[in-house]
This record gives sequence, structure tokens and C-alpha cells, in this order.
Amino acid sequence: MILPFVREILAELEQSSAFERVRRHLSLGTGRRRVSGLTATGRALYIPLFARAAKTPVVVVVPDNKAAEALQLALRAGCDLAGSIDPKRVLRLPAHDVLPFENLSPHPDIQEQRAAVLWKFVTGAASILVAPVEALALRLFPRSYYNGLALKLERGEEVDIGMLVEHLASVGYAQVDLVEMPGQFARRGGILDVYSPEADRPIRVDFFGDEIESMRKFDPETQRSSTAMDDALLLPLTETPATEKLLGAVHARLSRQRLEGADTDEDDT
Repeated sequence: MILPFVREILAELEQSSAFERVRRHLSLGTGRRRVSGLTATGRALYIPLFARAAKTPVVVVVPDNKAAEALQLALRAGCDLAGSIDPKRVLRLPAHDVLPFENLSPHPDIQEQRAAVLWKFVTGAASILVAPVEALALRLFPRSYYNGLALKLERGEEVDIGMLVEHLASVGYAQVDLVEMPGQFARRGGILDVYSPEADRPIRVDFFGDEIESMRKFDPETQRSSTAMDDALLLPLTETPATEKLLGAVHARLSRQRLEGADTDEDDT
């Protein structure tokens, strides 16, 4: 808990003439301004104030994942101290832990975090995005692409359970017999159990035909339902859904590589 007098003291940060010049510039949304001389503590306090003054999401570029993690923690602490913005709106987009064209997949945790952060960013759930240069250097897709990665379910709405299951599988969820961990789902007739990343507990969705009749959280150990819910958010576990188009492109690429490898072997002989 932050004492009121602490925030009263930090409120004076916005009273300086230098901050007022930056605030006026940010409100115009054009051109550039250079701010220098800030200490690490100063950055943690002023960047959220700049973001609030800009009234638009701010991207902070750092050298690598380690620097991004450290700055995110500092910015969230600064937000909490000054009460400038909600600390949960300070997000971090990690860079992949493998290089492009290495024929290796990034760590699942990184894929999950990138997918969730990109969805939150395009849907307006971020005020500050901290990202390494490498993460921003990668090609990204249009806003509509990331907007479709997550699903919001509401009690009473009509949803094709078959299409819902297909979507969950495409964005990285694993189908199991019993849901116990995040990223899993199980279907038993008109009942769907699913455990979304960042959720405190899995949910049980009861369908009556195509209508969501009820949604409840349940204990993954006892499998007993508890808290009723009116809506639920199912976040993705990957930013590259396994669609038929993508799988076809991967298959074509692998086939081409095999053919090229066979040609090379014949030339060697």
C-alpha cells in the first residue's frame, strides 16, 4: 500500500517546466524530442508520466531480453508509486531465444508470452510496451491477425463448440482427457473444460446446443466446479496459429529441402 503523502510528493514531478514542454509536444503527436539526464529511478517514474501525457501506447526499445525484464519491473514499481497508470498495463514483448532460419522453435514460454502480449497490445490493453530491438526487428502481421488470437466467451451467446475446439488446438492448446494445467482443454459432449494462460483456475463451459448455458471455475485437483462466471477470456499460447495454410507452407518447404538435399547427394556421387 502506497501512502497518500508519497504520491503527493511524486505529483510534483509533473510541475517542472521541462516536463510541461515534453507534455505539450506529446499532445501534438508529431516530431521528436530528446530527453536526457534521467537516472534509472527517473526513467521508472517519468516514462509512465510521458505515456499518460501521450494518451497513446508507448513502445520503449531496449538492447535485449534481460534489459527488458529489468525495465518492466522498474516501470511497474514507478507506476505503483506515482499512481500514473495501472502497473498491469506495462507489458514486455520478449525476443525469440533462437535465430531465424535455425530450424528451431522458440521456447514455449516465450511463444505464450509473445502471443498474449501482442493480443493485448492491439486490443488496447497496454499503455507501455517494453521490447528488445530484436523483437521489434521481426516482421509482424496486421492488427486484425493478432486480434483473432484470443477468444472471449459470454454466458448466453451462441458458439459452435466444434469451431471453438479447432481454434483452441490451432493456438497451441493441447487436448487431454483431464484438464490439470494451463494450455489444456478437454471436451465431453456438450461440456468443455479449458485452462487459459494467466487464469487462476480452469473453467467448465456447459453448452445447450450452441448456446453457452453456464461457465464455472473448477479445481483442477478435485475437478469440482465452484465460482460461476458471466464471461471468460481464452488467451493464445502461440502467435502463429497452426492453420491449414501454414501447415501446407511448412510441408512444401520441408519437401523442397528434402529434394535439394537429394540433388546434392547425387552430385557428390
